[in-house]
Amino acid sequence: MTPRGLAPALAVVALAAVVGVGFANPVPTPPIRTDTLGPDSGEAVPGYLERARDSVASVDAPGWALVSFTKALTVDEVITTTSSSQVSSVRVPDVRVPDVRVARVMYRVPIERVQTPLMSVPVPDNDEAVRRSPGVAATRLASLGGDTDRQQQVALASAKQLSAGCACAVGVLVRATPGGLEAIARESNVRAVEALPSDSSPWLAAVRPLLPEYVDVVAPGPDDGPVP
Repeated sequence: MTPRGLAPALAVVALAAVVGVGFANPVPTPPIRTDTLGPDSGEAVPGYLERARDSVASVDAPGWALVSFTKALTVDEVITTTSSSQVSSVRVPDVRVPDVRVARVMYRVPIERVQTPLMSVPVPDNDEAVRRSPGVAATRLASLGGDTDRQQQVALASAKQLSAGCACAVGVLVRATPGGLEAIARESNVRAVEALPSDSSPWLAAVRPLLPEYVDVVAPGPDDGPVP
């Protein structure tokens, strides 16, 4: 074979070798994860509440769950709600729920007829970190700003209220035993507890709490009010 004819032949051999290596060592395909916590847009609230109850009833091992509150809470109320249980319908103060660990606190500042951003703050496993989390959310909001003047005003107004210690926590992500989840679900400030399947990771799941203003259907409210 002439040198001119040898080059294409060598190229074909090299390409075949590369393809062969590819078949022998395929690139792993990333898993497709569709796990979510929280209601879907447009979902009926009663349907979500039933779905959440069923998810807690189905767990038989410690796992992750989303806790949505009946109203926006202060950080002290968050700590009390996730740290105490009810016995025979009588609240027992300062009784720890077994094996409950708060991993994220979700904040949304309530402003009438104004859509405010949802901020999710990871926290270490201690109450002091939970108490500091509104300041973390405020700092992030102030730095993020927004694409429009109104969004920037909303972010700054939300940051100001968070810094002042407002009742703005709308949910938490927890890891707990089945008994711990059931105890939290009985708390008066808790509207819903939804558990992830035991083989799921919360870091690969979309998490959105059931906001207090969602009454019948999960849908955004008006956004035409003045920003304080």
